Amino acid sequence: MAVDEKTAGRRRRHTTGEATRELLMTTAERLFAVRGVEGVTLREIQVEAGQSNSSVITYHFGSKAGLVRDLIAFRYRTIDERRAVLLEEARADGVSDDPLAAVWLVVRPLVESIEAGEMFVPFLARLAPASANAEYWPRQIEEATDVLQELVPGLLGDLPDRVRRGREVQLYNSVLNLLGDHARSRHRISDAMLNNYIDGWVGMLTAPVSPVTSDLMEEEAGARNRRG
Repeated sequence: MAVDEKTAGRRRRHTTGEATRELLMTTAERLFAVRGVEGVTLREIQVEAGQSNSSVITYHFGSKAGLVRDLIAFRYRTIDERRAVLLEEARADGVSDDPLAAVWLVVRPLVESIEAGEMFVPFLARLAPASANAEYWPRQIEEATDVLQELVPGLLGDLPDRVRRGREVQLYNSVLNLLGDHARSRHRISDAMLNNYIDGWVGMLTAPVSPVTSDLMEEEAGARNRRG
């Protein structure tokens, strides 16, 4: 009986600890979405989450960077699972090589996150300008969530690598910022509006490279080769 009571006690503490971790992450997410990571203090997160222990965040996450990393991993578990399902559906329907399907694969889980009341998308939009800071962005998340590497590179094989990479970054930033604005304003995205956005993102992603852009890139590449 004593062993069972100890086991039950550990389970209760674990459950309580996980609930506190999730509360801190979702509270931080909401604050970060509005003011950015650097604009929010650990103390503000603690108070907003209704926690009296001033060291509760460092206890669970170690630091602000640890909190951000765990928040990203926490949300992306659901997003990646959803994208895996959508990818299998696209393959089953025979449209996995369609740029429209690829963009939907990127966008749909983010829209569903917003519809669920989460503030993860506007948080990511605030984080994106600082995403070069490795302490905030786990390497495994970059690898696990690069959906465009799954579908789009084969579709854009005729484009130079530099153009393709630039288009992927442009798509990612545009999606996060546009959807993030809707989430912050609590302005619902209608089906017509969302499909119009999708059409625009597909067009941006697949647009041909103009002769001027091609010439400028060749000049820059030649200059780099001469210097190096």
